[in-house]
Amino acid sequence: MKLTVGLIGCGEFAKLHLEGLVRCQHVGSVIAADPDEAALAAMHRRFGIIKRTESDWRAVIEDESVDVVEVVTPHDSHREISVAALEAGKHVICEKPIGRTLEEADAMLAAAEANARRLLISLPMLYYPAIVRAREMMQSGEIGRPFLADFGLWDDEFVRMSDPEHWKGSLERAGGGVLIDGGYHPMYVLLHMFGRPRAVTAMCRSTLIAVEGKGEDTALVALDFGDGMLANLTVTFADHGERYRAERRVACEQGVLLIRDMPEDEIPLALLHGEDFSPIRVHNPLYVAPYAVEVMIDDLFGAIVEEREPIATAQLAYDTLRVVLAAYESEREGRRVELDWE
Repeated sequence: MKLTVGLIGCGEFAKLHLEGLVRCQHVGSVIAADPDEAALAAMHRRFGIIKRTESDWRAVIEDESVDVVEVVTPHDSHREISVAALEAGKHVICEKPIGRTLEEADAMLAAAEANARRLLISLPMLYYPAIVRAREMMQSGEIGRPFLADFGLWDDEFVRMSDPEHWKGSLERAGGGVLIDGGYHPMYVLLHMFGRPRAVTAMCRSTLIAVEGKGEDTALVALDFGDGMLANLTVTFADHGERYRAERRVACEQGVLLIRDMPEDEIPLALLHGEDFSPIRVHNPLYVAPYAVEVMIDDLFGAIVEEREPIATAQLAYDTLRVVLAAYESEREGRRVELDWE
């Protein structure tokens, strides 16, 4: 049976979701909603899988033919739309973060349980081929025990962060700045690779973008995973470099894994050992982000149809939010914040 998807939100990132939906074996058609008529019309013209459009997302939720609702909207609407969809008997796939607060995330998870429906969160970096292979190498023990990770993400969101009317970086609408937004991606990868951290220490600063009501444009987070495993995360929305860049290094007993799959002209995965630089073969398309979203959508819809857990679990999304919020607490109080996972 082919599923009907209600896509709520037709902004720039919705294109990646639609490209994945077109190729997903479990999806038959899409009903799209967005109050922006121009954005909605542009998506409708481009993607034949869209059979109907609505200006109000509630019309999608109320449509009995819709099986799964995809929420691709700003952070402040994730709870309202997701809970309404779950209560209407729809499965939900929501963009990250799962919520701005644990209370929002708890409400979404409770609605899923109460209505016997699936709540899944979009965590596309888990599907990057170099990240998948690096995790496999660490879990197999072939390069020894990992003991230090250094993850970085550099992006230029100067224009949107500087706009007081835009939701990007808004403390009210986004729930914070770069860490809960762009930084959420490398954070969930760290947890996916190394488990739940025992403590975090953070500095979150507005270094170049000082707009009232906006969150930090740059953040540094130190994570203590216990058992001799430490990590550092550096993220910024204030980099005026030419393009989005991500780099991850993991030091293990028998070498350092270097993961640089964005920008696309890098060698995506390599092992450094002494004077040796050994590229590791992975299937990494030129444009890895669209590929990863496509693979993720196939996994998430497969999890719904086959009644199994996907790679991107709601628990991982929840744990990631908890760590991000602990980092903000560390910044506010100027101290190391311990995390109790019991």
